[in-house]
Order: sequence, then structure tokens, then C-alpha cells
Amino acid sequence: MATHVLWQADVADFDAWHSVFLADAPNRHAAGIQDLHVWRDPDKKNHAVALFAIADLDKARAFFDSEELAMHMERGGVAHVTVKLLEPA
Repeated sequence: MATHVLWQADVADFDAWHSVFLADAPNRHAAGIQDLHVWRDPDKKNHAVALFAIADLDKARAFFDSEELAMHMERGGVAHVTVKLLEPA
């Protein structure tokens, strides 16, 4: 069974972030990360939540921990990021 990642963050502008997020899909896919769902919090319009399935835990951790991704998110106005790894019980 796949491991999943629940990603949450405050973003400066949800629509702008979402456009960049969609354009970055090839980089996630190269790391074995499959986009499952993206949500916007109805009470906090600039809070993004995404759920991913991952095929390779080590590659996914390297992607989420990469300096490149951190700099990309900082430039995109992404703050207060939480990444939660979830395995099936």
C-alpha cells in the first residue's frame, strides 16, 4: 500500500500559489509523488492543503526536505508548512 503525505501551508495568494503548484507537477512526479487532492480552507482562503501518494519514501523525503523546494516556497509566499507522512495501519 502507498504511503501518503498530508501537506499544509499558509500562502500569500492561493490562486497564485495554485498556478505554481500545478506547474511544478513534473518535479513531484519525478520524485515518485502523485497528486491526489488539493483543498482551500473555506475559513482561511489562503491556507492550502494537499494530499499526495508516494511510491518511494526516501525520494519523497528528499524532495520535501530539499533546499530547492524551500527556496521555491519562500519566493512563492508559502509559510507555516507542515508535512505529515502517513502509512496505512
